[in-house]
Parts: sequence; C-alpha cells; structure tokens
Amino acid sequence: MTLTKLQKDGVDAALAAAAREGSRLEAISFYNTILEKTDIKEFAQSLQADLRARGVMFGDRPLCPFLRPNFVGREQLGLLASAVRGVVGAMNVLAPRIVAEPELQDFLGMTDQERMLAAVDPGYADLSVTSRLDSFLLGGKVRFVEYNAEVPAGIGYNDRMSEAFMQTSVMQEFSKFYPTSPLFTSDALLNALIDTYRRWGGKDDPVIGIIDYDDLPTIHEFEILRQFFTSRGYKTVVSDPRKLRVNGDGELFAGDQKINLVYRRLLTNELLERFEEAKAVFEAYKAGTICAVNTFRSKYLHKKAIFALITDPKYQDGMTEEQLFSVYTHVPWTRKVEDTKTTDPEGHPIELLYFIRKNRRDLVMKPNDEYGGKGIFVGWELDDREWDNAIQTALSSYYLVQTRVEVARDSYPSWNSEEQAIQWGEYTVDLDPFVFFGEIEGLLTRLSATALCNVTAGGGGVPTFVLD
Repeated sequence: MTLTKLQKDGVDAALAAAAREGSRLEAISFYNTILEKTDIKEFAQSLQADLRARGVMFGDRPLCPFLRPNFVGREQLGLLASAVRGVVGAMNVLAPRIVAEPELQDFLGMTDQERMLAAVDPGYADLSVTSRLDSFLLGGKVRFVEYNAEVPAGIGYNDRMSEAFMQTSVMQEFSKFYPTSPLFTSDALLNALIDTYRRWGGKDDPVIGIIDYDDLPTIHEFEILRQFFTSRGYKTVVSDPRKLRVNGDGELFAGDQKINLVYRRLLTNELLERFEEAKAVFEAYKAGTICAVNTFRSKYLHKKAIFALITDPKYQDGMTEEQLFSVYTHVPWTRKVEDTKTTDPEGHPIELLYFIRKNRRDLVMKPNDEYGGKGIFVGWELDDREWDNAIQTALSSYYLVQTRVEVARDSYPSWNSEEQAIQWGEYTVDLDPFVFFGEIEGLLTRLSATALCNVTAGGGGVPTFVLD
C-alpha cells in the first residue's frame, strides 16, 4: 500500500516519538535524583498542603498523593495530536448519520429516555464540544481505549496541580536542565464554551451555570472552575439541578440568578435517575433558552459502542484514508458481544462468539455505558469457566469486546506519612487528552495500582509537563 502524505506524517510522528523516549526516561531519572537530595518530608508536606489549599481533593481525599508529575516529549505530544485528529475526525464523519438514522442509534444502545433527550435540537451542530480520550502512550505508540464525549472531568484539577508543582523547588531546579511547558486547559475550555454560545446565538456575555449534584466528590473542581470563569469576567454559579427552576418563558434560574450557558457536568444517566427532581435544566434546554455544553446528543459518541462502529468496515463510508489510518493504528478492534458473523482484527470473517471463547487471553469485555471501571471482564485474569460465565453475562446485557491493549506502567514516588518515608510504587499510567473541537487542549494523567485507571475506582492523578 502506498502511504499518503498524511499517513507518512503519522508514521514519521511515531518514529520521532519513539526516538524521544530515551531522553524522557533520562529526564525522569534526573527529577528523581533531585527529589532524593531534598528534604523529602518537608517537600511532601508542603506540596500536599498547597494542593489541598488549591482544592485538589476528590471528596475528602487528596487527588494527587504523588511527588512527581508525568513528562511527555514534545514529539510524543505531536503523535497524540495526530492520532486524536484522525480518530475524532472519523467519529465526526459518522455523527450526522447517527443523528438521522435510528438503526445506528439502536446499534449504539440508546435507550428510549436517552433518545427523548437527544431528539431536541440543541441549537448548534457539534455533538461534543469538550471531550476526553482515554489512552496509553508507550514511547512511539498510542492506543485509545474509551471516549468520554459527554462530561469529561479533570480540567480544573489538572491546572491547579500544574500550578502547585511549578512552585516547588524540585521542579524549578529540574527545569533549569530540562525546560518544560505546562498544558493549562481552563482558558481553552472557557473559549470553547463562549464560542459555542456565540454560534448558538448568544449575543451578550452569558451567565454560566456549572450543573451537577452537590453531593459528589468532584464538587471541589466545580468551585475551581467557578473561580476561574469569574476571574475572566464571566458571572458563574454552581448549582445542583434539583435546585434549579424555570419560569413561564422557560428560562432557567438558580435562585434569582438567570442562567443562559450551562456547562453540563451532569451525566445523562444520573439526570434520568432523578428526572422529576432535576428536569428543570432539560425543560430550559427544550425551550431553547439555554446553550448547553455538552448537549444531550453527546451521548451518541459517549457510548463505548462508538469504537465498534468506527473499527467495523460496514460503517466506514465517508472516512478519509488518513482517518482510517488513525483508527486502525490507534483504536483497538471492538465489536458488540452477540451471536453474529463479523471480521477479526485482521479482517478475516469469523463467528464472533467462537472467536471470543478461543481468544480469552487477548480480549476484554466491558459494558456499553458504565464508568469507574464497573463490570469489566479482563480475559487474561480469568480462567476458561469464568470467561464463559462472563460471556453469558455480556450476552444478557449490552457489552463490547475489545482486543487487549498494552498498558503503560511507571514508577512514582509518594510520601508515606505513617512511616515518615518516601514510598515508590508501580502504577498503570493512563494519559488522557482533553479534546475541544477535535484538537488536543491539555492532558490528564491518571495513575492506578491496578490495570484500571479511574479516580472513582480509587486511582489518583498527576499533572503532565511537556519536555521541550
């Protein structure tokens, strides 16, 4: 096959990213050397106090108990950007078809209530303005495993963590020898919100409502973003949707404050669970009096089955060669678990259930619409009997099967307050690009002692700095 220029650029980006890995590891070693020469107890306690003061908390626990940030090379960021552009571009090719074709909505597993929400025209075309891809970066290789297209979290936390680490003596000493750049994202988020509001038809400066339940552990991040938006001149309120009301004209209010731009952090599933109590935001959305980011149509792309669509040749009409190159390079083969014929990762025809049973060690099965690592079956961690039981569970619900992806692992230091000593641990490293309008605008790094990287499931986070 003859590569197009953009495909060749993708190959060149992967080679450049791989070549940068050695110097990235040297930089990490140098950081660790500086850390070990400092008063680690004072450093750790000072850093944790600063993070706590900045609101970097998940409920009542620190979000970042670690003493080192993540580092990526500039070339590796370039590889990520190219991969994101192609994969998100492929999903956006499908977006108009998904909106128009009930058959594709069936395939994605949209419920009747979700379709009811998505049927409302939001006033602008983008299905997902702010999103996040969950990925693993291994030198010159990127693999995406999920797409959070609905309400991606972590932007405010990430910026505050970056600020805190930049203030430390260790990071300042490190940067004298290895120049780095933070990737602040809050400005880009605000710009995306305001730009979408203008395209929706908003003329005046909006009042922004950050909307989610007030009993969630992420409430600290809502306050971080409220402070940031306010500092940029935009009046902002944080409100539980159950405390909102609409007036006779369908306008949305938090107390006496009218809201016309909703930064929706409320998951669709969680709205529907308490719909009668929390429906004011949807009533205003339906009346066209608010611009919501993201819209309820983002659920189309948020379903994990979107990867089954973009990796199946049956649904790839209209995608460019460059987008397909990105899909096949960076997205694992994914199919809906059902008794059907399809193609394997090499494109050969297969009976899907037979293939799943015979390839347990190379597959995972995950529910189509869950978060926090819930309900995932990891084939290489189960025996044959357990895997067969998992297949039966998958057939009775809506599950996806996906080829095994090599996860990134790295060693990170944290402070053990009980032993008054530095503690080193091996962690799975999930590098997640924030994506606005199809382009990377920041990176979230999540760490976990298990194969599943998720803060809800007990993981933590660190900021990411780019090595220039």
